[in-house]
Amino acid sequence: MSLLAAAAVLGATVTVVVINREPAPAPTANAAPVSADVTLESSLWKSQKAVKGKARSENTPLELGTRFKASRNGEVAGVRFYKPASERGTHRGSLWDSDKKLLAKVTFTDETRSGWQQALFSEPVPIVAGRVYTVSYHTKHGGYVAAPGALADPVTVGPLTAQAGVFAPSAKGAFPFRRHRAHVNYWVDVVFRHRERRPRPSAQPTGGVTAEPTASQPEGSPSPSPTLTGQPSDGVTSTPTTSGSASPSATPSNSGTSTPTSTPTRSSSSSPSASHSPKPSLTPNPTNQPTKVPSSTPTRTTTPPPTGGFPGAADTGVPSGTTLKQSKSITITKDGTEIDGLEVHGEINVEADNVTIRNTRLAAAPGDWGIIQRQGHTGLTVEDSEIFGNGKERTQFAILNQGRDLTVRRVDIHTISNGILTEQGLVEDSYLHDPKYFSGDHTDMIMCTSGPPSGATLVIRGNTVINTLEQTGAVALFQDFGVVRNVTVERNFLAGGGYTLYGGAGSKGTSSNIKVVNNVFSRDVWAKGGYNGPVAYWDKGAPGNEWKGNVWEDGKVVPEGG
Repeated sequence: MSLLAAAAVLGATVTVVVINREPAPAPTANAAPVSADVTLESSLWKSQKAVKGKARSENTPLELGTRFKASRNGEVAGVRFYKPASERGTHRGSLWDSDKKLLAKVTFTDETRSGWQQALFSEPVPIVAGRVYTVSYHTKHGGYVAAPGALADPVTVGPLTAQAGVFAPSAKGAFPFRRHRAHVNYWVDVVFRHRERRPRPSAQPTGGVTAEPTASQPEGSPSPSPTLTGQPSDGVTSTPTTSGSASPSATPSNSGTSTPTSTPTRSSSSSPSASHSPKPSLTPNPTNQPTKVPSSTPTRTTTPPPTGGFPGAADTGVPSGTTLKQSKSITITKDGTEIDGLEVHGEINVEADNVTIRNTRLAAAPGDWGIIQRQGHTGLTVEDSEIFGNGKERTQFAILNQGRDLTVRRVDIHTISNGILTEQGLVEDSYLHDPKYFSGDHTDMIMCTSGPPSGATLVIRGNTVINTLEQTGAVALFQDFGVVRNVTVERNFLAGGGYTLYGGAGSKGTSSNIKVVNNVFSRDVWAKGGYNGPVAYWDKGAPGNEWKGNVWEDGKVVPEGG
């Protein structure tokens, strides 16, 4: 039996950072978390539109897999495989230990005609660092894409090491134990999750607002004072930076779009303007090179939304004519602090309640976040502001909410891996667009990973959300850490991603009171809305779930659940 195919190219790890929501003791009055507990999700190969290689079919049932190990303890959440266009039929993914014991299996559903397919187990399977496991899929017709010689040596990507491509002739699926002498990679991948503690920047014991020195200003030299409205000057102190240079040297601009030299004038009203730039093609280009601009005048990317009242650059971000004062990274520890009119190079750590950040441009430093509201705190408002990464190094989140209530209003977020992660609050009249892909990313513009706590809600309303990548979503409601409930997604313009909307269904239980109403889905990024379709993981008929008035741009109805 021949199991060779034309050579294919190995890709890169896929990693998503999400914040764990395990119960924690109530914080003391002045205590601040010393680290963020995150879960990293990794795979061996990048989710690309295509894998280079020639499709083959043996016309006989096969189990095809990858033998692998992880460098740390974690969980296997699911299986991925690359499907050639000629392949057909139902596929089943499996995870095996080194004793050939089947640990988990899952049937692939909603497969696309070709390309990467993914299926998650009903429950993640714990695995032990250093032990060998095998992930595989079964094909009745023996169709696959493979790369001879690609696994002649082990391939390590992040915490994962692929040791060998393996196969077995099998009518119903069996442990794939055979290894071709040509060291073939059969493009079978694993979805692996492990937890990690990320330390927060250390703070001086002076409280209030802490400012970090930028790379261009040595620690201890005179620093510009942030503008604080309604707070005493003792809210500003210094801490050393932990994330390297905080001043971005570049912000990428999308191919085929223009970069304005100034921010257009916009109305101060909270309602989105009805007049915007004409809508160009939104063909994604994740490999764009950044355009050099002075760090003091960052240039926003411009993937305009359509006309018709959805927000864009003209009515989000810092209002035209606002004078901004330069600032380093800051940490806020005094309740009720208001920040107004800053250009921050680095990050903003919020360790207090009822903080307001407005009229602020944040050039986020490489790291996990641009703005974070820490666990145990509530009431953060971010409005009339702009947040972006430098286009060269990953900033994982623009706004990361570990705490409770969050309000985001008229904020322009771009050139960053993920936009907003929050379980509760309000995101409205904002413009999230042009995410930047880095090797290892899953990319979501607005994400919820467990749903609001009891009595709370999450409302995503009146935004323009455009994910110009093939993964993951524009709006993503996930059950990573609990059942999703009490979320409203209404009157948004949504486009792109693997699926444009992930609707909250999952293995932890049936979602409820999820209302997706009066949204406009666009085909401008991908012909199906998302690369795979407009909607996935929707609990149709679940208590309180409502799907109403959702249409394509041409007015045709988007069926419930896509």
